Amino acid sequence: MTWHSDSTNSSSSSSRRFGLDEDDRSSILVYRYRSGSSGLEISSQHDLCKCLDADPNLANLRVAKKKIPRGDSRVEVRTEDLFPEEDRKKYSNYPTLKSSLANVGLPSGAYWKRLVFNSFPELYIVSRSIMPSPESSTNSSPESSQHVSPSSTFPSDHIAREDHANIHPPNGS
Repeated sequence: MTWHSDSTNSSSSSSRRFGLDEDDRSSILVYRYRSGSSGLEISSQHDLCKCLDADPNLANLRVAKKKIPRGDSRVEVRTEDLFPEEDRKKYSNYPTLKSSLANVGLPSGAYWKRLVFNSFPELYIVSRSIMPSPESSTNSSPESSQHVSPSSTFPSDHIAREDHANIHPPNGS
């Protein structure tokens, strides 16, 4: 008999796609890159899977993990941290891969739990994929962007005449 982990038999597409354990309810730190949130959130892999599965843009999302050095109160997120390990190797020669994107502070409680109990060993980084998926590229194909005419780009002569009709000459001569 072959043993299978719960995550391979899971019903969560995000757990299969990102290697998350949807049954793990232990606390994790999550950073959502360019989401508008102000910092890190404490969640669980279970809750993260539910949140990702509910996102209609799941095909364009990416989840990566970054080790948090013990004793550090801040974590620097670099471009390379947004990529899965196989993509990091693939793009390792790109000069901007080491560029700093954010420097986020650990919540106080998470910092002390990390320091004393070695909790929160990794930061889970959720970001939008830079590379468009086949599903997302159907509306942004080169064919649809090539149908631009000057009449749709510049205002028509009629609009320009109306603008000039509202200009009155100065009084005085």
